[in-house]
Amino acid sequence: MDEVGVGLFNRDMIRSIKERWHGGGIGVIYVRFRSGNSAAEAALQLWESGEPRLFWRQRLEWDYFFLFYRQQKDEPIVKLTEGASERLHSRLRKAWMKEEPQRNIDKTLEVNIGVAVTYLPATGRSTETVIYRVLLEAMEQSAYNVPLNIDRSDAKEAIEVDKAGAEELTDKVDSQHLPQLMGLHGKTVRIGALAVPFPIFPARARVSEVAYLFDTNAKAQGAVIVDQGRPIGILMKEKLHQMLAGQFGLPLYWNRPVERIMNDQPLIVDEQLPVEQVSQLAMARDFSQLYDVVLITKHGQMAGAASIRSILECMTTLRTEAARTANPLTGLPGNEEIQLELQRRIGQKEAFAVIYADLDYFKWYNDCFGFGLGDELIRYLADSLRKELNQHGQGSDFIGHIGGDDFIAVTGAVYAEQFCQSLIERFDSGIKAFYGGVEVTTVEDRHGNIVEQEGVTLSLSLMLWDGEVQLTPEYISRFAAKLKKQAKAQKGSVYIIGQITGTHHGEERK
Repeated sequence: MDEVGVGLFNRDMIRSIKERWHGGGIGVIYVRFRSGNSAAEAALQLWESGEPRLFWRQRLEWDYFFLFYRQQKDEPIVKLTEGASERLHSRLRKAWMKEEPQRNIDKTLEVNIGVAVTYLPATGRSTETVIYRVLLEAMEQSAYNVPLNIDRSDAKEAIEVDKAGAEELTDKVDSQHLPQLMGLHGKTVRIGALAVPFPIFPARARVSEVAYLFDTNAKAQGAVIVDQGRPIGILMKEKLHQMLAGQFGLPLYWNRPVERIMNDQPLIVDEQLPVEQVSQLAMARDFSQLYDVVLITKHGQMAGAASIRSILECMTTLRTEAARTANPLTGLPGNEEIQLELQRRIGQKEAFAVIYADLDYFKWYNDCFGFGLGDELIRYLADSLRKELNQHGQGSDFIGHIGGDDFIAVTGAVYAEQFCQSLIERFDSGIKAFYGGVEVTTVEDRHGNIVEQEGVTLSLSLMLWDGEVQLTPEYISRFAAKLKKQAKAQKGSVYIIGQITGTHHGEERK
């Protein structure tokens, strides 16, 4: 570790952040001790000394902020920071278990840990603003942690994760956490952002133990059944009460293992799945399970749960934000969301493709057929992009409207070329309908020259990135302009491929 700061935003801290930002983002781990604990503080100091990518520590009474950076060959900053957080959690838990006897399993070390990451800010955002937001996010994340006394791999008795209850914490996520998530990571919000602690029980726990939890904690709406940390079922409070209220409910179920009556087919999703996709899965369930919480896992282990209310409110927030920033003609995300998406993709350090699309001789079309039909032609291109991504892409793919007849798509590198081929076929097969039955054999370029061409065509600039070479959104824009010039020089609808490496070569494909 290089330096220790005293003030919240002193100049040395900002300078250190700027020096390390270009490596692939900054990670923040927030730790709060609600009271003094010598064993925990000693464990924290040992952990600090063993973290090579920790470059700044900030302490305000019992609040600690730890800043991390990555180097070129390191894993992505998200994984790097989460790994450091897991090592800290493990070290603190060992210190706590050594200090506390096993019989006090219900006693919790009062410490919260939160993790957040951020990347090089877009133009117009100061370093101070971005850092302030990521610090807030880390603090808010810390509210949703599992207590350190829980060993998910060996649950020896029924354990209630959070006395506050999942529904109360869900409200906090809805009202406070989403704006930071959307501001930092663009349009896509992962379901992991809505994960909150939820009561968990081992499969062999008795029904009576779960019933006792529900009776003593009005906030608890259900319980998750786990096997070595892996969720295998769920039991909602309403269902249990219905079963026990029957004539023979108590004698039949009271002393049985909870696994005998649990729902063994709950909706379980990975934390990286987009909220929109989870919403569709949740609403497609049988009516009897429609309002059951959605279980969220990380590497197959229980990470939390999200209520239907929180998911639907998140979707409402996302759609409201999308409508605010979307292009009014096509409804697609505009330049602000495009920049955020590119920064997010670059920060992940994983291969992806960027496709710039624009129309050839669009000015001629507007002059001949009018601006109203020109707008319809732009909407046709936007609709073609959507349909092709639905057919060939994945849920994480992105389409944006730069402005006018210029569009951008961010997709997986593996299927990007097939996407371009199919998009050109779709566009060319439908464009003649926009000429109103007129046979077009020539067009006019921007300089007034007559060109032998059968109307408007489509130029695509396809850029492939392997996730290794240094990259910025600005460089993508410059590289796309070079490929666009090559594409415009060709006749008809074409796409040009460029590999973003040390040297850049374009290759035509029709």
